[in-house]
Amino acid sequence: MADPLSLIAAGAAVGGLASKVAEKAWESGERWLRERFGSHAAEAQEQARENAAKFIHQLAVRVAVLEKQQTLEQEKVSETQRHPQFSALLEQTILNAAKTNDHDKHDLLARLVAARLASSAETTFALASDLASDAIARSTRRQLELMALCCFLDEIRPRDPIPTTIDYHKWLAIHLRSFDNFEFSEVDARHLVAIACASYDPASTRTLAGVLLFKAGTHLIEELHDDDFTHIPIIDLLQISWDLGLGGVRLTSVGSIVGGLALSQIKGMDCGQPDWE
Repeated sequence: MADPLSLIAAGAAVGGLASKVAEKAWESGERWLRERFGSHAAEAQEQARENAAKFIHQLAVRVAVLEKQQTLEQEKVSETQRHPQFSALLEQTILNAAKTNDHDKHDLLARLVAARLASSAETTFALASDLASDAIARSTRRQLELMALCCFLDEIRPRDPIPTTIDYHKWLAIHLRSFDNFEFSEVDARHLVAIACASYDPASTRTLAGVLLFKAGTHLIEELHDDDFTHIPIIDLLQISWDLGLGGVRLTSVGSIVGGLALSQIKGMDCGQPDWE
């Protein structure tokens, strides 16, 4: 079992703003962990501390990435850390992280808190972040993948206009290949409803072709109007899931946050925060 202090030291070794965030988080986190798990068995307390330390290490890594991208500033971070809503989010997220040894969840929770450091108070992102923290903790990997896929289908657009239909087909194939093994299960959709991440209408008349057409941009709509996209192998597979109920899943603000974070994790690139404000 890894030593929590060694993990925190490794996070602090990142240096700069990231080390200060990690040290401050662990200083408060140790107190919150004692209060929450103090009456539990010694083994459970030890595992909770290790899990929380792994999360804080990941938080330091994510903050360092944002700092390098010049997305975070010391003054803004200090202001956010003093805000009671952020403090409550950090406590909640440390406790959520302490309950799991899933590395991917630690990473998602770290991405969430780091993104909250970069956002302003009283925004939709800030106010929904508490629910997003709980949603990550309460989702299976397959449910996280479902939210990531829904986020891509409904919210992600090409950053620059794609010149031709052939190029758009290639763009779809490249971005959807991460979901080659995706399988839709209705229980996952209903669970997302239960944790405030989605609505689900199994009788939805939305078409996958219509969603993909809308993503292409107005300059390609006329050329793609009669395209069902199933000549693209991955979309032919997705059509099966769509017909089974995927088309009836619509993310809420909470699901959009979690889906965006999961999509960034799956693709190994930052998809950014939802463009709501």
